[in-house]
Amino acid sequence: MGATQRLDIFLVRHGITKWNQDKRYLGHSDESVLPGVFEEMSELKQELSKYPFDTIFTSDLKRCRETSDYLVGNKQNECIVDNRLRELNFGEWEGKTYEELKTNHVYRNWIDDWESYNPPTGETANQFKSRINEFLGEVYEKAQSKTCNHNQVLVITHGGVIKYILSSLKESSSIWDFKIKHGNGVRISLEYQEGGWLCNSISEVPTQEKEKQ
Repeated sequence: MGATQRLDIFLVRHGITKWNQDKRYLGHSDESVLPGVFEEMSELKQELSKYPFDTIFTSDLKRCRETSDYLVGNKQNECIVDNRLRELNFGEWEGKTYEELKTNHVYRNWIDDWESYNPPTGETANQFKSRINEFLGEVYEKAQSKTCNHNQVLVITHGGVIKYILSSLKESSSIWDFKIKHGNGVRISLEYQEGGWLCNSISEVPTQEKEKQ
């Protein structure tokens, strides 16, 4: 028997923007990261420099491309830009806050059940999940086809994308169960067993003493 195939996916949330700071819904709107933010991400950059990533992906939105440029500047030309890694499109709610929307009955329904409702002119849960699942499927397929037994992939993306990926790997979990701060990341370790990729662990990056449960 050959060695077990392993895959580590590092998911990093972009640096904070002005709309993020103001707690405004930011989906497909193309905002830059705030000045000085990357100074707070030096520890993450140092941690990621330890890994020989096989592939680096980033969302095509400015805040992610700026973050990837800071984190992997010397490998930026190797970075694959993929619009499937965008945040959910919030449609008419882009740029609005909870306080501005809290009396809107459509918004209240969406807060209670985001998979059954969607922002007006925005993206449905199925559309959002479908593009991310398609992306992940290609990552899994590529890792499985490689002769290397341990593949490592870096993905610079958005909070909603990371939360959805984590919830999809943890049965009985909701997308709301996970918190990921701007400029932080998680490492997902998987093994290929019985015809599929199984998640063994999820840990914070930079490495913390206590692993996420």
